[in-house]
Amino acid sequence: MKINSFKFSNHKEDWHIKRVYFDDLNLLVGASGVGKTRILRALDLICDVAKDRVRGLDDLEWEINFSHSGKEYRWDLKSSVSIDEALSSEQGQAEISYEKLIQVDGTQETEIFSRTDSESKLNNEKLPKLKRTESAITLLSEEDSILPVREAFKRFIFNEISQEKFLSLPFDLDNISILEPEIIDLDSFKKASANTPTVLKAYFLQKFFPEIFNEIKLCYLNIFPNINDVRIGVDKESRNRHRLSFEITESDSDDWIPQQRISSGMFRTLTYLVEILAAPEDSVIAIDEFENSLGINCMPDLTDFILDHSLKLQFIFTSHHPYIINNIPWETWQIVGRNGNQVKVRKATEIHQLKTASSLDKFTQLVNLLANEGDVA
Repeated sequence: MKINSFKFSNHKEDWHIKRVYFDDLNLLVGASGVGKTRILRALDLICDVAKDRVRGLDDLEWEINFSHSGKEYRWDLKSSVSIDEALSSEQGQAEISYEKLIQVDGTQETEIFSRTDSESKLNNEKLPKLKRTESAITLLSEEDSILPVREAFKRFIFNEISQEKFLSLPFDLDNISILEPEIIDLDSFKKASANTPTVLKAYFLQKFFPEIFNEIKLCYLNIFPNINDVRIGVDKESRNRHRLSFEITESDSDDWIPQQRISSGMFRTLTYLVEILAAPEDSVIAIDEFENSLGINCMPDLTDFILDHSLKLQFIFTSHHPYIINNIPWETWQIVGRNGNQVKVRKATEIHQLKTASSLDKFTQLVNLLANEGDVA
C-alpha cells in the first residue's frame, strides 16, 4: 500500500485536515499544536475502520487515495450520528451515510461499490441493505474486488508501543502448530503478521526466521555496542497462557534485563528495528515524534536506517529534533500549519525561501517559517 493523498474532517469537533499529498518518505514538521499528530491519528482511524477495528465514527468525513498491487483507488466515506433509534441498533450510535470505493486508471474511474441512505451497489449490482455501522470494505471483504483493498489497509503500521504493557497470550507457545500453516515463508509471514503486536512478531522471527532476528540483533548491537544479546523472553503465567517481553544483556553481565528496565530510548530503537524489518514490502510506517526518548548516540543510525528502507516502505513521521530534520532530505519535508480549525500541509519544495536557501540555511529558513505560521497555513 502507498497512501497518495487524503483529506479528513471531524465535524463533531469542528476540525479539518485539508488535502495532504504524500511521497515515499514524508517528514511532517511544524510548531507544536498545529496538527501533525492529528494527521497520523486520522490515517490510523481510517485504516482501523477498513480493518474492522472498533473506532468512533461520530460525524466524520474523508477521502483517501491510495495504491496497492499496481492499482489506484479512492475511498470516500461520510458518517453521522443517528438520532432515530429505529434506524440504529443503539440510539446515538454513529452510522455511515455515504460510502464509495473507486478504482482509478488515469482519467477513467470504475466504481467498485457505493452506498447511500437509500441503496447499496457492488459492481453496479444492487445489494440488500448493509449494516450502517460498519464499512463496506469490512462487510464485503471476501468479494474479489474488495479483498485487495482490505489487504492494502493491513499494511498500515502505526508505531505506538507502551514499554510498560506486556503481551499475554491465551495459548501454549510450546505447541503453536495452529499458527504454522500461516508461516510458509518469510514473505507470507510478513503479510500475515503486519498488524500483529511487535513483540509477537519478534518472537516468531526468533523462532522461525532466525536470520532476520539476527539481522535485527546485529543492527541493535551496532547502535549500542555495550549490549551483548537480545531475545524475546517467555514467562509462563498458567498452563495455556504465556507473557512475552523484550530482554537484553549488557557486555559486563550475563543477567537478562527485563523490558521494563530497558532504557526508553533503547526499547524504542528495538521496536523500530523489528517493525521495519518485519514489515512486508509496500507497507506504510507511521511514527509520531520519532526522536522521543532517543539519545543522540542512536539518532544517526536510525535516521540512516529509515533512509535505507524508504525505497520499499512508505514512511510518514513527525519530528522536532534539529538533527533529524537536518539529516532527512529537505525535499521530503511536509510543512504543517494551522489556521483556526483548518490544518494545512505544504511540501517544502513549494516554498520559495527553502528552494533558494543553501543547504546550511534551509533549517534556519524552516525555523523562521515555523515562527510565523501564517506563511504556511
